[in-house]
Amino acid sequence: MRNRRGILTGAGALGLSLAAPRAFSQGVKVAIGYPTSSDFLPALVAKEKGFFEKRGIDASMTRVPLINNIPAAMMSGDLNIGAATPPTFLQAVDGGLDMTLIAGAARHLKDAPSKSLVVRKDFAYSKPGDLKGKKIGVAGLKSSMDILLRRWLKIKGVDPKDITFIEAQFPQMPDLLRGGTLDAVTVTEPVRSIILKSGVGIIAAEYFAEVSPDFMVTNWIARADYAAANPAVITAFRAALEEAIAYIGAHPDECRDIEKKNFNVAAPEFPALVARAAPADLQFWIDIGKEQGLYRSALDAGKLVPG
Repeated sequence: MRNRRGILTGAGALGLSLAAPRAFSQGVKVAIGYPTSSDFLPALVAKEKGFFEKRGIDASMTRVPLINNIPAAMMSGDLNIGAATPPTFLQAVDGGLDMTLIAGAARHLKDAPSKSLVVRKDFAYSKPGDLKGKKIGVAGLKSSMDILLRRWLKIKGVDPKDITFIEAQFPQMPDLLRGGTLDAVTVTEPVRSIILKSGVGIIAAEYFAEVSPDFMVTNWIARADYAAANPAVITAFRAALEEAIAYIGAHPDECRDIEKKNFNVAAPEFPALVARAAPADLQFWIDIGKEQGLYRSALDAGKLVPG
């Protein structure tokens, strides 16, 4: 069953352990930011099922409409831990923000796609070249969905300069397609399912999988100074994610209810959820970013993912 295959675990990386002891004698307040994406469901499950609490974390969960806004919220102190895509994280570091990757969130697998290029139902799409002159919504310019779409277009012989990219929040995408403001969107679950079930749009391409069959697509980050000053919080956070991923695999229906409560819809299939990350996961994105001229500095993946 694809739902079960999509749930990945791994306690070996980043010191994760399901049996991690309670980290603190009293609850430590931790502000966690996340977007509307199934990739970050484990954090919601960890909050709902008390996996944070039993490790001494008093977690406050804040939904942030655009994932690209999370690093700024972390630097201002509004968030302690935030969801990110590797490009968002790398661009923040390249821009001078001292941040570290503390955990993985999800991988994108060719046999279990959760992110797609979706076009309006009345858009007569048959090939990538049909996108020339069209308006495509992306949840953040220079985000992973934007960067990979540009990579995919070039692979398909289409110049990205011939397309207009418009920043749009995931929850707004169904209405933007319905109203004709956008011709296509790059979208993830659970919003992808909303669009497909409503008949507003259809999948044009599984472009993520066409770029690579297996890669880390989302992760969790923190300010480097916060992580250094609060190692027990980081360890407890990782362990809670690991337990939540295992719980999702064992109780999928209950966890879909948790997702629906938070996002007003539940994805039919879970992403390939993970709580680990390795330098090679970032190197994939560093290489693509260099091709597109995104980084000014030399980024060392080995220094950005703690051992």
